[in-house]
Amino acid sequence: MKVHKPCPVPTVRRHLSSVEVSSGPTGYLIVEANGGLNQQRSAICNAVAVAGILNAVLVIPSFDYNSVWKDPSEFRDIYDEDHFIATLEGYVKVVKELPNELLSRYDHNITNIPHLRVEAWAPAKHYLGKVYPVLQEQGVVRIAPFANRLAMDVPSHIQLLRCITNYRALRFSSPISTLAQKLQNRMIERSSMTGGKYVSVHLRFEEDMVAFSCCLYDGGDAEKFEMDSFREKGWKGKFKKKDFDFVAGRNRIDGKCPLTPLEVGMMLRAMGFDNNTSIYLASGKLYKAEQNLAPLLKMFPLLYTKESLATSDELAPFQGYSSRLAALDYTVCLFSEVFVTTQGGNFPHFLMGHRRFLYNGHAKTIKPDKRMFVSLLENMTISWKDFKDDMDAMLLESDRKGMMIPRVRKFNRKNSIYTFPLPECDCLQSHDSSHGLNHTLEPPR
Repeated sequence: MKVHKPCPVPTVRRHLSSVEVSSGPTGYLIVEANGGLNQQRSAICNAVAVAGILNAVLVIPSFDYNSVWKDPSEFRDIYDEDHFIATLEGYVKVVKELPNELLSRYDHNITNIPHLRVEAWAPAKHYLGKVYPVLQEQGVVRIAPFANRLAMDVPSHIQLLRCITNYRALRFSSPISTLAQKLQNRMIERSSMTGGKYVSVHLRFEEDMVAFSCCLYDGGDAEKFEMDSFREKGWKGKFKKKDFDFVAGRNRIDGKCPLTPLEVGMMLRAMGFDNNTSIYLASGKLYKAEQNLAPLLKMFPLLYTKESLATSDELAPFQGYSSRLAALDYTVCLFSEVFVTTQGGNFPHFLMGHRRFLYNGHAKTIKPDKRMFVSLLENMTISWKDFKDDMDAMLLESDRKGMMIPRVRKFNRKNSIYTFPLPECDCLQSHDSSHGLNHTLEPPR
């Protein structure tokens, strides 16, 4: 890795276009973050960046209650509000609520504030040309929804705001971080045969994931009926539209189907992980858990989850809050010796980036080539030795890619600073002392 360079002092009032931005704060920005834990995390980072673009005061983002996630948590339930505000001081001013005199204009109800709709992946100039005049005139703007409402490619000083927010300002709340630390310590204790090192696996084999993937497994007509019913209940006819085309077999060949616990176990054993390996399984409630988890447990008896590591009393305050439970998984996975991702999504993308940030650029992540893996499983004549050789090669390739930085940086969803934080965010390492930015998380020694 190159030598860390000091971060440029962010000039959030820099002219990004011909629109003139006043020297003082122009007003208040309110956003509503939606989705699960890491989609909300992305929205929070974008909110700070947009506040920087507009030179606005950011009101702590609110979380939209989603019919899928069903989590009523507020910002302070998941993140440390005071740390968030203090860390961003000098970059973007953040307040917990609107001033009373401004709120009184709207009968003390934020939802009465007319909201703006912004196109997805809007560039910085859009905010200056369309949103800034409204902010100047009204003193407050509310943007809803706010998922993916800022382009990945923004000026470097605005990109820096994303870096600081994601890797410094967003620290989990005390209840989450306290229990997560206990779970991490218990995983280390249970990994004595491997020097306290453990492997974390993000397994996406929950019922909703299996249903959404439209993949078929071993349940025959009964499974198909069950999944069709679940899809209709959860997505109201989306999968019956004329323009929706899917073929389960093709999805599997294309590597789009969630890996089963059995397939994950076979992959890890072929890559050289033996039955003394301690595994932390990050997952929601698995589809037909007892039946599907049995073969993985047989291959890896030292397999743990947050439910098996924590007492019922410790987990009780988190039950029914999917984002808080996901935050526990996120932290334990973050500090594992190896992280294994089995399906795409925001969770592994953010986690790989966070691990790159903590571990000097290396994600230390196994990201299998699922197309190749499926083709090997479909080969009925392959020997275990040949299968193992191919898995060894896949592991080496995954390791190589874990150290890579895109040569030509095209900022998009796949190459964002959330997955590839370097070199854009590496200046934070040397920037800590001059701006008081402390690591919010430290890898175990």
